[in-house]
Amino acid sequence: MLRPIGISSSGILSSFKLLDATAHNIANANTDGDKRDSVSFKEGANGGVYATASKISSPGPAYNMNGVIYEGSNVDIASEAVSLMTARHMLSMNIAALRTADEMTESLLDTFA
Repeated sequence: MLRPIGISSSGILSSFKLLDATAHNIANANTDGDKRDSVSFKEGANGGVYATASKISSPGPAYNMNGVIYEGSNVDIASEAVSLMTARHMLSMNIAALRTADEMTESLLDTFA
């Protein structure tokens, strides 16, 4: 019964990594030259999910202010809103799976007691 707990825990940690990257992106959306953080997910060898964060190096929009050209951030607030919803649902789903695994373990121990 420990395997479902480990799988759910990896999903919870991955959703927090997505939430951290999204919070960073939203906080720095108006910072000139800031590059967006992106999180990708991979399946683990024993189940579960692992998240890796990386910077997206595509240029942001350029604008001219007093004859000087600046590069804005490449963060899109609409896609960050979707990432927030994804992290929320990911977290809810993994917490429900963790709770179910805990209840199953408790039932199994009750049958032996």
